[in-house]
Amino acid sequence: MGLTKDRDEKNLFGYLAREFETLAERPLGEVDSLVLACLSYYRWPGEEVRGPEGLSVRELFRAECFEDMTRGFWDPEGLVRLLTAAAASPRFRDVRVCEYVDDFDESVEKQFSACTLRLPTGGAYLSFRGTDNTVVGWKEDFNMAFETGVPSQFAAVSYLERVAPTVEGPLYLGGHSKGGNLAVCATARCPEEVAGRIERAFSHDGPGFTEEALSDARWLKRAHLVSKTVPRSSVIGMLFERQEDYAVVASSTSGLMQHDPFSWVVEGADFSYEEEIGRGASFVDKTLNEWIASMSHEERAGFVDTLFSVIGAGGKDTFGELGENWQTTVPAMLRELGKLEPEERSNITRALALLVQTVMPDFELPQVPEFELPQFELPDFAALEQGRMISLEERMEQLSNPAAPPKA
Repeated sequence: MGLTKDRDEKNLFGYLAREFETLAERPLGEVDSLVLACLSYYRWPGEEVRGPEGLSVRELFRAECFEDMTRGFWDPEGLVRLLTAAAASPRFRDVRVCEYVDDFDESVEKQFSACTLRLPTGGAYLSFRGTDNTVVGWKEDFNMAFETGVPSQFAAVSYLERVAPTVEGPLYLGGHSKGGNLAVCATARCPEEVAGRIERAFSHDGPGFTEEALSDARWLKRAHLVSKTVPRSSVIGMLFERQEDYAVVASSTSGLMQHDPFSWVVEGADFSYEEEIGRGASFVDKTLNEWIASMSHEERAGFVDTLFSVIGAGGKDTFGELGENWQTTVPAMLRELGKLEPEERSNITRALALLVQTVMPDFELPQVPEFELPQFELPDFAALEQGRMISLEERMEQLSNPAAPPKA
């Protein structure tokens, strides 16, 4: 019964459970890329994976390592399930994980990790990890709004240049979330002799780029190599979006939760596609991007510093810790927000709400204890899909008086 259910699931797990063709029998496609992109979301054990030969996926299927491999990432249980399915799959079990790097440097606001996945058919897929739940990792993402090159982007280019000579055959690059941005960035900025070997660069709901980056001659020449997919309610993938073409994938969930790659709908051997992104995603894309675009370089830098000074007021290094200790962290962050000028506070609050709903989707701000709240409106992104806004005061009132009818 359980196996039949797995095969019937219209997601990555069902795909791995029912698709038995090898990569030699059916070439690597969009869904395969998402599976390989997610394989960067592990802290791979042992020294073998750091070398050029590495270990196969099935050799790395070690129950005693699961906790250490997935701690601190989104959905550890889903990651264990994905590794279980990949290790059993005739399509992926012989993929070899090698050249694994994990570089975290708070002093320069850098969170970078990647691994090279040697394919049984020859060639390799360079998988770049997306953002983890560290505050430093997310600040680096937002730095992309005003920098033409953040530390992880430079690291991605260097990683590609170092690994490419060790691999025979075609090169594929890819990643989910920030990892998708890194894959595209490395493709656009690598030397010509390396770019000539790249078959495709996959960005799965990865943030876009600044106008300056997308006007670069190398980007314009290599844009045809990029394949970008975003869910219908994409927010992360539409951040700073300018010129990248993209396909819209259906998701089994709603709102910001659609960033979760395990929710993307798979029909047969490909995704199920939608015609366009949803209303809420369009609103966030237009509002946030136009506002950021109107800023000078210095104003953008100041915005990101201010946003993360508010988050830093919580006194924790990861969003997981911020959520676990919300009784103290949320009041501290809201008090810091209350010190800002009204216009700045409104924009910072919108970005903060986006972060909270993305990184801590099960956390709701109305759970804060009673204390003097600063007066400002907090966007409710689920309500955006319905064309309305709910203020924090309204949500607090609903929490304290559940019997009261909601305001129109």
